[in-house]
Amino acid sequence: MIEGLRLDVTAEEIVKMLEQRIVEHTENAASDETDAKKLDATARTSDEDDECVDDISVGTRLRRRAQRERERAEALGFMRDHVVRGETYRLTNDDLRTLEILPPRYY
Repeated sequence: MIEGLRLDVTAEEIVKMLEQRIVEHTENAASDETDAKKLDATARTSDEDDECVDDISVGTRLRRRAQRERERAEALGFMRDHVVRGETYRLTNDDLRTLEILPPRYY
């Protein structure tokens, strides 16, 4: 008898999924950084103080989000680099969330 849901996933499948998520996080970080720079340029040319404050806070939030995206890509890269090739992993729901296969609040 098997208790609970456990999925057998090959190392190669895990590496492929991790690589996809790493690319997504890296692209998101780059996009957020680009948007923050655009807002910085807009804030410098703006005549209204209120707009500058709003643009700066949005730019700051974008840079923070970009940093979180880079950190997540780095963490996933570490996981990818330490998957033992040729093995099959029995994954739990927590494992699937950590690998970003399931959303964080999957029920």
